[in-house]
Amino acid sequence: MSSTAILRTRIDPRRKARVEKILDQLGVTPTQAVNMLFAQIEHRKAIPFSVSVEDDRDVVPPIEHVARVWNELDQEDFSPLAKR
Repeated sequence: MSSTAILRTRIDPRRKARVEKILDQLGVTPTQAVNMLFAQIEHRKAIPFSVSVEDDRDVVPPIEHVARVWNELDQEDFSPLAKR
């Protein structure tokens, strides 16, 4: 019996619904689609599609959020934790 790993990810619920509708029309489950993607990455040793910064609408907001959080952490006084 083969073992499997669980992969958890966050995705926009509207995108998830749209993609699930397309996958259903293709007769493919989301799990199968992710497995196909991982198989292609493993086979090619690369992401199987072009990745560029030209269309960064999905990337920039999370990066900006992370930058704000890190900046807030930089301002936080963690010295009381070091005294424990």
